[in-house]
Amino acid sequence: MSTEHHVQRFADGEVSFWIEQSSIHLKAASSHGDAAELTAEDAREIAAALIAAALQIDQLCFRLITHA
Repeated sequence: MSTEHHVQRFADGEVSFWIEQSSIHLKAASSHGDAAELTAEDAREIAAALIAAALQIDQLCFRLITHA
């Protein structure tokens, strides 16, 4: 199994996430290790991408269940 993941980055790279198996892995920190500061637009963009990722996981799990 490949360990490469498609990482999505937001807020100048301070927020990133990827899918591993059936979960979303999220990292949020500034380049100095502080909490990532998001604008309202950043938050909406990340939220939309997280929802899309969750739907992708749902579809994958559904396919696995229906083909079992």
